[in-house]
Amino acid sequence: MINAYSGIKELSEFKNPLFIGPHPDDIEFGCGGLISKLRDKGASISFLIVTDGAAGTKDPNADPKVMMEIREKEAILSAKFLGVSQIDFLRYEDGGEYTVQALTNDIARHILKVNPDIVFTVDPKLESETHSDHLKVGEASREALQVVPYPVTCKRHGIDISNVKTFPNNIMLAYYFTDKPNMYTEISEENFNDKVKSLLLHQSQMSDPQSGLLLEYFKFKAELDGKAIGKPLAESYQIIPSIMSHVYSLGLKF
Repeated sequence: MINAYSGIKELSEFKNPLFIGPHPDDIEFGCGGLISKLRDKGASISFLIVTDGAAGTKDPNADPKVMMEIREKEAILSAKFLGVSQIDFLRYEDGGEYTVQALTNDIARHILKVNPDIVFTVDPKLESETHSDHLKVGEASREALQVVPYPVTCKRHGIDISNVKTFPNNIMLAYYFTDKPNMYTEISEENFNDKVKSLLLHQSQMSDPQSGLLLEYFKFKAELDGKAIGKPLAESYQIIPSIMSHVYSLGLKF
């Protein structure tokens, strides 16, 4: 009954997904296999990259502006390879002191513009997560989904709604990088290979010696997630249907 009431469906069946990433490459690490699958099904896929990625180097003499330009070019190449229809950049300072409230408002503005049927973002409640950008992005994304349905709330957040025709109130929320998955989606070997190829286009990051370990980890994770549903490979997510995103206290296991 809960499944029917909440409109839960397989993640690859969504038509207008929005993927929000703290940094260039996070989306591909978390969701690259699913994105490849969505592309093959003809979905209109959007990326929103929150930070400028300028802290993605250990060189103390690196120019942040140059680093930002490099990472944006890499992100665009990767998104194009994965068949992404639209990629946008908010350019918050990577590792900076921006607030969740300011980010919530900007993400809400973007959601009103894109009008997605599902939003993917990082899990702000991941027990082991310590990166402030990930924590802020996950929190701001979920808060934004409680802003966009309500015209008065939008105005109180300083959002211009003069050209908004639709205030969405049924957007599914899906967390990647989560330790509490409640949905698994099978991916093929080709989907996983697309994920790896898209990550390798982020050359500034994949040249780090630890990047090989990360790729090994995500292959292991895909196999582990596959085992959970009796498939060779999968990706896992925690989904929160809109009907369960407020005052719902029965848990998120379906």
